[in-house]
Amino acid sequence: MKRFLIPGILAFTLLFSVSCKHESIGPINGVLVVYSDSLADFIDQGGLQELHLVVETVDPEEVFSFSFAGISEFQGTLKTRRTILFLVDPSDTYLLPSALQAGDSGIYRGEDVWSLDQHVFGVVVDPASPELPSGLADTLESAYNDQMNSYIFESFVSTSMTSPERMDSLQALGFTLNVPKSYFVRIWSPDDGFIQYQRQPDEECLLLFSIRILTTDAELTETNAILAREAMARIFFSDASADSVDRARITAVRVVKNGLHGWELTGVWRNPEYLNAGSFTTRVLDLDGVWYILDMEVYNPGHRKEPYLREGWIIMDTFRKE
Repeated sequence: MKRFLIPGILAFTLLFSVSCKHESIGPINGVLVVYSDSLADFIDQGGLQELHLVVETVDPEEVFSFSFAGISEFQGTLKTRRTILFLVDPSDTYLLPSALQAGDSGIYRGEDVWSLDQHVFGVVVDPASPELPSGLADTLESAYNDQMNSYIFESFVSTSMTSPERMDSLQALGFTLNVPKSYFVRIWSPDDGFIQYQRQPDEECLLLFSIRILTTDAELTETNAILAREAMARIFFSDASADSVDRARITAVRVVKNGLHGWELTGVWRNPEYLNAGSFTTRVLDLDGVWYILDMEVYNPGHRKEPYLREGWIIMDTFRKE
């Protein structure tokens, strides 16, 4: 039996160490940059500019919220941040956490190093010829998406997890979609090919997540995708008969999601009758002449809209055609 003693102790130690970890903290879109002193000038002179992703809503919004700490300052609660990026010069590689694994892209990666639901990355940057890995911004955005996914579907289990009944009701229509319980059903009209869910995070913010099933002979072009989104809002949204998509403020990209081809639109909607505006993101997917229009509309005057658009993308990612 003695031969099992050490593995047993190791297993207990590992379990104990994991159980002692607390949830990571900080903004969901936050990135703590921990840097070598020799890289301070590189950072101050805009060396991280390529990481400052921007999403166009009613106003341009930066995706990440960056904060900074020198390696000597990295202690205490800073180690519990959700996403941490180490920037070290070649002489400081020993300062990278041993839990990080080197990747082919030049990015060291690790999870739950000091806290649960935590992403930690490391990059070696030579101050003499500083250059960041080309995929670093995408890596940070993927970590942000993971944090948002946990927030939507795990952080508030009692109110935000999708119920089996809700999944079954959508499956009866020929598809599945993971809509959090925090969204209540506002319109349920499958005979008209339309379903809408609503969530109100606070008194001023309103989110509408809509599903439109449209049978058509039209070709799914960028223009037709925009027209389909505009028509859906005018027909089904409350007090939205005058809604329009601002053609000058729209981004359209081709997408392939779970085998379905289509368009993803992100832009601004306006209603001249009520003198208001907001942001939206829409995916229009085509399956043999049946368009599935998945839409998140955000009304949050004077405040950030990007996190709610991202919430919409994460919900849309759960769409599956049966």
